Amino acid sequence: MNCILDPTDVIYNAKNRLKLFSTPVDIQFSDITGLKKTRNITTFGSMTSTDGVSPQQTLTLKRGIFTIPSPLTITNLIESAFWNNRLLRRDILITTLNSEQEPTYAWLITNAYLEGWEWNGLNAGSNELLIESMSFKYTRINPIQLKFTKQ
Repeated sequence: MNCILDPTDVIYNAKNRLKLFSTPVDIQFSDITGLKKTRNITTFGSMTSTDGVSPQQTLTLKRGIFTIPSPLTITNLIESAFWNNRLLRRDILITTLNSEQEPTYAWLITNAYLEGWEWNGLNAGSNELLIESMSFKYTRINPIQLKFTKQ
């Protein structure tokens, strides 16, 4: 799967219109898991309803390490300086790309924060690619149907 990650700042104006101000694009995650939208359902007698609280989910992004740090890696490095006392929340836009590198579908994850950052084992005797894995916690995800026309 060809995926693209775009951390964005979401700002609401006085009329509650959503405005997206894009930051640099971070690309080529080979494995993305945790794209999930669930809700808590409660039953009282014959009445079924939701409790209005979205359960927390885990989004995991995996890819090979690049020699030049990506925008997301730089953000994670800055956050690691405050690891024990501060959460840096961010909005994440994940987009699948077709064979022509055009976006086909997207998910907007809002108010996510980095829970964990890890790398696979290192073995000097093997020629394996170093894989980094980033785990984010979130409660809100919105699928976005993209409509593009070719010119």
